[in-house]
This record gives sequence, C-alpha cells and structure tokens, in this order.
Amino acid sequence: MSGLGAALQVLADTSFWMAAIALTAPLLYAAMGAMLCGQAGVLTLGIEGIVTSGAFVALLSTRAGTAHWTALVIAASTGTLLGLASGILTSPLRLPQRTTGLAITLLAAGTCQLVYGIVFATAATPPSIVPFSSIDLSWIWRLPYMSAIPDLPYVSEFGRALFHATSPVYLALITALAIGLVIKHTPLGLALRACGENPAAIKAQGRSVHRLRVGASIVGSTLMAMGGGTLALTSADAFSFSLLSGRGFAALMLTMLAGWRIGRTFLAVLAFAMVDAYQLHLQHRLGDPLALTLSPLLPYAIALVVLVATSRSTMRRFPLSAD
Repeated sequence: MSGLGAALQVLADTSFWMAAIALTAPLLYAAMGAMLCGQAGVLTLGIEGIVTSGAFVALLSTRAGTAHWTALVIAASTGTLLGLASGILTSPLRLPQRTTGLAITLLAAGTCQLVYGIVFATAATPPSIVPFSSIDLSWIWRLPYMSAIPDLPYVSEFGRALFHATSPVYLALITALAIGLVIKHTPLGLALRACGENPAAIKAQGRSVHRLRVGASIVGSTLMAMGGGTLALTSADAFSFSLLSGRGFAALMLTMLAGWRIGRTFLAVLAFAMVDAYQLHLQHRLGDPLALTLSPLLPYAIALVVLVATSRSTMRRFPLSAD
C-alpha cells in the first residue's frame, strides 16, 4: 500500500478515533483549567509542572492500591495545593506570574523526577498501570433516531469510538460544558471575564480581584492536575515521563491560539489530539524511523510557533507587573 493510501486508511480505523478521543480528555481538562485562569487574568506557566504532578501522583496512588477514581481525586488535590500556592504568590503577594509559573513547573516536575528515581530505582521497565476500563455505550449508536445521521466517511468509526470511551472522557466533556455555561451565563463568569479584561471595574464595584484570581488559580490548577491523572490512567498501560511530552504547555498553547474562548479551545484541543493520534498511527503503519525520532518534538515546535505568534496579545492581557 502506498504512503498516501496508508495515511487515508488510518482515518477509517476505529482504533485511531479511540486514541484521538482518549488523548482529547487529558488535554481538555488542562486546557479548561488554563482557559479559566486566563479569563481571570492569570497566566499559568506552571501548567506543565501541575500536569506532571497530577500524572505522577495518580501513578503512585494506583500502585498503592487505591481505586482509579480515588487516585484521580488525590491527583486533583495536588493541583489544588499548587494552585493555591501560585494564586497567593502572584496575586496578593504580587510576584511576577511568569517567574512564579516557571518556578512551579521546575519544582513540581523536578520533585516528581526525584521521587520516581527513588521509588522505582530498581525497576528494569517503566511501572505498569491498569488503565480505566472503557464503558460500552454502543447501544446509543444503534438507536433508531441515530439512523438520521448521514452515512458520511469515517462518521461511523468516530461514533463507535465515542460510545466506547472511558468514564474520565465523558466527565471531561461534561466539565467543559459546565465551565462554558458558568463563564457565559452566570454573574461569576461575568466577574471572571471582567477580572481579566478590566480589573479596575472589579475594584470599582468593591469586589476583590485577588480573591477571584486565587479562586480561578485553584480551580484551574485542580483541572490541570486532573488532566495529568487522566493521561496516566487512560492513555497507556505503563508510566514514563516521556508520556507527558510537553502536553501541559501544549494545552496552554491551545488556549492562547483559541483566544481564551471555550468553544474555540475545545475545537483546538480536539484537532491537536487528532493530529497526535494520527501521527502515532501513521508511524506504526509506515514504520518511518525518522518520524518516530522527531515526533516527541511536535508539541514543543507547535507551542513555540504559536507562543511567538500570540506574544503581543499575551503581553497585553498578562502584563509583567501585577495589578
């Protein structure tokens, strides 16, 4: 089969769509957390460390015998603590957001690497993980009214994959919908948007910008760590730090690319996950050693390009000095 034929055949493979959907969930959690913080005027450069911490804590928890959902809650709690520390340092204490975020990434990721080396020093292979089991909702795809969906190429493969995902995937979709409703249709969402766009208006109303930003940092970081835990417990049966591959920064990059908009962020995450799953499947089918070597650089390369392209608008939204 030619290279082009193999490339097109990937799109007709249900396993490709299952991988794309599975990769969407952790990115979506992290991106929703970054988007929530960004709406409040908080630039979360600590996202990579928070995602790494969530993934590693989820690994340790499951290896200690806790249930998967308990491990995710523990991982999310790690993000809560890091978000509280970040929020206090950058808002009430007025430390630069960029410096604090990078410090959190270096501290959290470095600590995880250190503990990993101590706990698994004698392990000859990466520690194994029993991932979440998928939920079979394929009966939805067979309902009579589903027949009204046009029989387009790849739609049935996508449908089978969507209705055979894990529970964290469905929770990620529900969480994104809930955050979108809060941001768009509640007074709290209006206050968060004003906090990011015009903090002086919040102060004029007698409300605390610091409280809103610390709260956004806590909730956003909790979601980021949830994304890391989901990545560790759904995307592979063994853990390694290469599994993360800069996905925290990729999630932040996607929110910047989407202009901190909920709908655009969701579409950007889905597109990124599809490209990621596509290149992984294409490597397997074509066996291209060069692509296999260079693929881990893809998230960083895309992130660099987008960060440079959006640097001017980012500087306007997140000035170096605190308000």
